[in-house]
Amino acid sequence: MIADWKARLNKLEGERDTYKAQQTALVTRIVEIKTESEVLERSQALIQLTAEETQNQLRFHLQDLVNAALDSVFPGVYDFRIDFTPKNGTTVADLYLLKDGCRVDPMDSSGGGVVDVVCFALRLVAWSIGKTDNVIVFDEPMKWLSVGLRPLAGELFRKLSHQLGIQMIYVTHDPELADVADRIFEVSQVDEISKVTVKEGTPQ
Repeated sequence: MIADWKARLNKLEGERDTYKAQQTALVTRIVEIKTESEVLERSQALIQLTAEETQNQLRFHLQDLVNAALDSVFPGVYDFRIDFTPKNGTTVADLYLLKDGCRVDPMDSSGGGVVDVVCFALRLVAWSIGKTDNVIVFDEPMKWLSVGLRPLAGELFRKLSHQLGIQMIYVTHDPELADVADRIFEVSQVDEISKVTVKEGTPQ
């Protein structure tokens, strides 16, 4: 009888020691989880701060280049803006223009020429922040821009090409844009045979 009670007591003491060990392990794990949580919170705050700083730098880069392009063709008329807002776990870039202090959508509220200039500038920004060759090709750029403004767009091409060190190749039917090129490849077709004539442009 006494032997049975001793055996039972030993069993209970063993279970107690097991529970104590489990409790100690759980307390240790709780401390570890708390520490990991604090590290994750600090890391998240650092990532958020870095993301905001990156967005601010990108915003300034975008706005500066696009506004420089707009001012070259439409001096003092438009102010390009970009806002970054979080949405559904990601960041959305809201692009818009200010005209006379009022917000306008480039696609809906402005002429096609304005959209041409903005798209051209954004394409250059995308090129400048990526690891690409110093050659960029445009197909019929500024086709919606009025004839009277195309010489200004041509000078914009020339200016940014030299400033950014980009060789710009563009296909166009507009003599106003072709005239500012360093070299012109004129393609004509006679009897369904294409002929390419190389002409010197107006390098500066």
